[in-house]
Amino acid sequence: MNFNRLSLRSHAFLLPLPQIMKRKVLYIVLICLLSVLQMIAVARPISNTDSIQISLLTCSPGQEVWAQYGHTAVRYWNKTNGEDFAINYGIFSPNQSYFIPRFILGLTDYHMGVEPMSSFLAQYDYEGRGVVEQVLDISIEDKEAILRALEENIKPENTVYRYNFFYDNCTTRARDLIVNHLHHKVIYPKAQEDATFRSMIHKWNYSFPWTEFGEDLLLGVNADRKTTKSEQQFLPENLKNDFEKAIYNGHWLVKSTHVLLVPKQMTQTSGFPIPPLIMALFLASINLIIDIIYYRKHEAYWIWDTTLLVLSGALGLIFFIMIFSQHPCVSLNTIILFFNPLPFLFLYKTIQKSRRQEYNSWWLIWGILITLGFIGTIFQYVPSPAQIMALSLLIHCIIHLLIDKPTSIRPGSNK
Repeated sequence: MNFNRLSLRSHAFLLPLPQIMKRKVLYIVLICLLSVLQMIAVARPISNTDSIQISLLTCSPGQEVWAQYGHTAVRYWNKTNGEDFAINYGIFSPNQSYFIPRFILGLTDYHMGVEPMSSFLAQYDYEGRGVVEQVLDISIEDKEAILRALEENIKPENTVYRYNFFYDNCTTRARDLIVNHLHHKVIYPKAQEDATFRSMIHKWNYSFPWTEFGEDLLLGVNADRKTTKSEQQFLPENLKNDFEKAIYNGHWLVKSTHVLLVPKQMTQTSGFPIPPLIMALFLASINLIIDIIYYRKHEAYWIWDTTLLVLSGALGLIFFIMIFSQHPCVSLNTIILFFNPLPFLFLYKTIQKSRRQEYNSWWLIWGILITLGFIGTIFQYVPSPAQIMALSLLIHCIIHLLIDKPTSIRPGSNK
């Protein structure tokens, strides 16, 4: 199998080695392991499955943005011949062409890979993250079916998949590798009532206010609907808890649970020192002060108007692009009523009319859009900082409608 061009970046993969050497070592390991597994599959039928142990591995969160929700992998351990591998669906390459645009538009490709269990644990130990193993109580026939699925998965044409954070990620892939190839139905505990995608990730990103704020801005209406049990298992901890309480073929699905690594106390990395709420209040206060001056002097400052339109339009471009995203939970977002690219279309006209203190229909249009955006909060959660800024802009629109003069009537026209 040719994995020479695969850049290995997953929810971990940060061994204490120089970057170049680390990648070379991992390339060699992957090539060897995948080749060995393929040869085994071709050379002989599956045997000795009674000595094989299949486990779900759940890893605690890390410091990086992509690791803040934890990680899931599958362990394959053949106690007879000593084969002990971790199957990982969380490998991605930030070096692929147009990575950032592809990620925004939901076009990011992830890879499935295999590595020695010792390397997998060393990697997470180096990052200070914990690993919990749940050994599954499944039959020989179940293990054979899972191994056949694994052999199919490691074929070069099957190792790449289109990643989706909520619907198709490393955790759901690990779950499906196991559950979809069992011979009996897995009975899970009751789904969390009223749990939405947004409410579930809030339990994990609350310690990172700017991450939480950014994700809340991008997530739209579909992130606030009730989720099913299967959908709730996109989070590693949720899947681990469901497996722990699941019934399979009349007995517990999990035979035993082992803590392979205890998470170390992590020092939270310092982000931007000012929280989003304080920043929003600060900016809104500046805008309010200027609006008061506007109203008292009956005079607008076109430079400030231009600044608001450019900043709002630039932010609106992001929300406009997200309309075309393949992520189901970001394409419909009512925040686009607050911030959209329309200010760029009215920019020149607004500058001209603001300098002459003339009535400009844009302020009425924007005020109506913002009002509709607040109505949209009935259906979608909008973070408080965004609502504060939107309210500030609405006040700005109202002030303009109050102080701007009607367009002067041309000489000779009917009055």
